[in-house]
Amino acid sequence: MTTLTPPRAQSSVPERPDGGPSGSRFARWRASWRVALRMAWRDARRHRGRSILVFVMVALPTGLLVGIATFASSETVTGADRIPLSLGPARAAVTGPDNQSLQQGADPDQAMSFGEADRAAKAIPGFDRDVSSGAPSNVAAIQRLTGGEVVRVGTTSLRHRIGDRSVSADLMVLDTSKRWGDKAHLLSGRWATGAREVVVTPYGISRGMPTSGAVTLSSAGQEYPVTVVGTASAFNGWGGMPDVVTTEPIAQDTLYSWQWLVLRDTPVTYTEVKQLNTYGLRVFSADVVRHPPTDAELPPELRQLNGYQQDQLRVLVAVGAVMLFIVTTLLVAPAFAVSASRQRRTLALAASNGAETRQLRRKVLAQALVLGAGSAVVSAVLAVGALRLAQLWWVHHRPWTTHRYFDLPVAAVSFVVVCSVLSALVAAMIPAARLGRLDIVGVMRGQSVSPRLNTVAPVLGAVVAVAGGAGLLWAVRTEQREIPIVATGLALVLGALLLVPLLLVGAGRLASRLPVAPRLATRDAARHRTRSVPTVTAIVAGAIALTMFSIGLASDTEQRRREYQPRAAAGEGFFNYYPSDAAAESGNGQEVDSNAIADRAVQIVRRVTPHLVVSPLGVVQASGMGMTDTDPLPVINVVPPGCTPEQTINGGPAGMVDAGGALPGAPGARPDPSLVCNVVGSIGMRQVGVLSAADLASAPWLSAAQKSVVADGGILLDDPKLVRAGTAQVATGSYTTDPATGMQKPGPMRVASLPAAGGALPFDGQSLGALVSTDTARARGWSVSGQTVLLRDPDGAISRADQDALSEAVGDEGEAYVERGFQRDDRVVMLALFGGFALLLLIVTLISTALSLAEQRADLGTFAAVGATRGTRRRLAAAQASVVALIGAVLGIAVGLVPGIALTYPLTSQTWDPATGIEVHRAPIIEIPWLPLAAVVVGVPLVAALLSYAAIRKAPAMTRRAD
Repeated sequence: MTTLTPPRAQSSVPERPDGGPSGSRFARWRASWRVALRMAWRDARRHRGRSILVFVMVALPTGLLVGIATFASSETVTGADRIPLSLGPARAAVTGPDNQSLQQGADPDQAMSFGEADRAAKAIPGFDRDVSSGAPSNVAAIQRLTGGEVVRVGTTSLRHRIGDRSVSADLMVLDTSKRWGDKAHLLSGRWATGAREVVVTPYGISRGMPTSGAVTLSSAGQEYPVTVVGTASAFNGWGGMPDVVTTEPIAQDTLYSWQWLVLRDTPVTYTEVKQLNTYGLRVFSADVVRHPPTDAELPPELRQLNGYQQDQLRVLVAVGAVMLFIVTTLLVAPAFAVSASRQRRTLALAASNGAETRQLRRKVLAQALVLGAGSAVVSAVLAVGALRLAQLWWVHHRPWTTHRYFDLPVAAVSFVVVCSVLSALVAAMIPAARLGRLDIVGVMRGQSVSPRLNTVAPVLGAVVAVAGGAGLLWAVRTEQREIPIVATGLALVLGALLLVPLLLVGAGRLASRLPVAPRLATRDAARHRTRSVPTVTAIVAGAIALTMFSIGLASDTEQRRREYQPRAAAGEGFFNYYPSDAAAESGNGQEVDSNAIADRAVQIVRRVTPHLVVSPLGVVQASGMGMTDTDPLPVINVVPPGCTPEQTINGGPAGMVDAGGALPGAPGARPDPSLVCNVVGSIGMRQVGVLSAADLASAPWLSAAQKSVVADGGILLDDPKLVRAGTAQVATGSYTTDPATGMQKPGPMRVASLPAAGGALPFDGQSLGALVSTDTARARGWSVSGQTVLLRDPDGAISRADQDALSEAVGDEGEAYVERGFQRDDRVVMLALFGGFALLLLIVTLISTALSLAEQRADLGTFAAVGATRGTRRRLAAAQASVVALIGAVLGIAVGLVPGIALTYPLTSQTWDPATGIEVHRAPIIEIPWLPLAAVVVGVPLVAALLSYAAIRKAPAMTRRAD
């Protein structure tokens, strides 16, 4: 039979030697990619289920990181963010003056330095430091200095009663006759017209302030009746909201912290800011914040600080980018590996019809580009939109919140999206690279399996992993910089991932004695490594991260448990009371009667919880209230062995070092770091507590020998090293402070020997290192003060109901505490950590299993044709999910132990001696949460198996197979 065809017409266009399409090489490349992208888009729409799974894989890490970056950027409140609420229409805010001139950057709260210690600030003409900064004369002095109009803004804290409680109320004084824009605007009613009227803010309403009517505010024991005439939204300099706003000061003018707002037509430039700095004034200028000075304009000290912050930011961005790239690549790799496996027949048909290898690779990469780019962009938009909506809802319901700023870091978000797209392409390159060895005949016959195991890669992986693990431990032990730590950590992880094919092959060979379903699943994972290896590596990466973070968190918690210092005996507690009128008196330089405060505290306890035993606890304290800086101050200190009485004042050799760490007058000499002399005393790191003789005699935490010592006028010391032959040396005397250097100069000192006993006292958290009776303190003329009352329940431990009742009674003027031992505060974090990572590993396992089962429809049909029941198919699906999850979890946890242990070095190897305050370096505390990790190893494969088992419902379609 002959087929006749008409002859081909002659063309005037010369024919290409290779017979390919005409045009430039770039045009052919572009046309090839256009076709590949069009086919990828059509394939994504046709297989929506697989596309959704890939979207989830890409969207989870991308959306999470975009949300974290946006949240962190929004929480990093810049000076430009604060301008509307801090300044309103003002050009600048001025605070101070300090005694020294200063140097500042654009925002004094972010970058400021006093420079030379002896550089005194210039005097402001007409400014009187002895009166309130808000006095009219001082406002006029600042106005002459800055030009324009200056308006004062004052803030203070008063009290108001809600039932039996006295709670604080933050008050702001502002001239409301002017328009302040977003800084302050009326919501209802009218503005206050004097000190007898106030407006209340939403924040004040949420804390119990009424919206109208009479209110009594108090300060320093004096009451001030005011009337609420309206509600308003008002903000202080940091974007926080006070409780009430008025136009004139309530209570003493000197109780306020004052700030001056500069209203004028011209901006306050950085040159003017530097000039005002010489007067000791800090300036927050809207123009300078919006147009910050360059590094060349900044002082050298601030320039170095700015450079350090930028370097740290670059390191964090680099580390974050690497982690994002690895995580996203490993998560997306299973989806593209299975997708490429499903398309083997289509790709083989294309290759048999003359398609080049590069064209086949472009088809696979085009799918990654379409799905990766689309998923990354959509997830980023969804993350930003969800965060913005959540913030708007939060601000609407809590107008006083400081979480009101929204800043979209375009560069960071774009970087995250680009990294996600690149990671998707890298994940697709792995199966695309294998297309050069595509067995067309084998694929068309359905006999496509992975090639023989490459024995070089596992050996190389083992060497790299061991070297990376050893290098990582060395880097953290020797405190190397970030780059060696990141490099060795990556080497450890990548080397471990190269071992995955070997483990799969080994598991397949060891599965001969397993039941049918797990044996088939294990051998299938070993034979189709192009599909199973990406899934296992993704699980390995997640398990490594989980193990590392969980070990670090558990070790840090264990360190805090070991170093926990009880503040009272177990089951007992204390009641601290410091009323606001005493705080006001102390702030005005007046001496506070601490004994009267202690009596009031006892009355509160006996009124609220009369069944509790009350014991006032005082401290030996030499008060210097009312004295000048040059007057001698009394001191009572315990003299440690090896120290002189004079050294107990300045800290001894370890406390007398200069800026370089050397002893004064002895360059190069270094002190003994363990020799600290100001350990216990009135100016020591821990104080001497005072209890009545009756309370000490009945204390259950004292032995009979210790009770005998205090009854004889002795002293109990928490540190036994301070006791020598049953006695302790106590020095009394005075000291003065050199105003030029700030150094303390001892005066005449005398030493007395007291009977002493050592033993752990249950007051470490109270900063008490010794204990004496009131009789001993009175006999030796020691001044005793304190506002603390010890509490004890004769029937056992103090109940939480009693603790809550005392806390309610004292409000924010004190504290009711009951010692219940060390309490873990990381349970929620630990649960979230393990729950989140377990969910992530489960999602990866299930998605990979779903894609694998979709590829194995023909095999499942064959099983059904030869008599396999639905139960058999379900067990096979469950076994496939559990095998990859188990292998990945076990390997990931085993490898994750190394970076987890490495993380304990910076977290737990450095601490402080609570007795001396000396920094101590020791072996790290390593706590491995074996039980939660074992739960992940068992739980994730088990849950994945159960869900995969339940997912097999209907019988597969049975078709005639050509092979």
